[in-house]
Amino acid sequence: MARYEVYGTVKASPADGDWETLLATDDAVEATQVMHESEGTFWRRLLEDGQVVLPCV
Repeated sequence: MARYEVYGTVKASPADGDWETLLATDDAVEATQVMHESEGTFWRRLLEDGQVVLPCV
């Protein structure tokens, strides 16, 4: 089963260390929903099993 991680940052031009974990789950639907929320972050990033799926949304 795949593992999904959603990261977010408030930086307009983030460096690798600027990302914080918002969610870690096995549920793709939950990860996708959190990915498309915009509260509290400027950018969001989605990883599936450690690989970047969506780099910046």
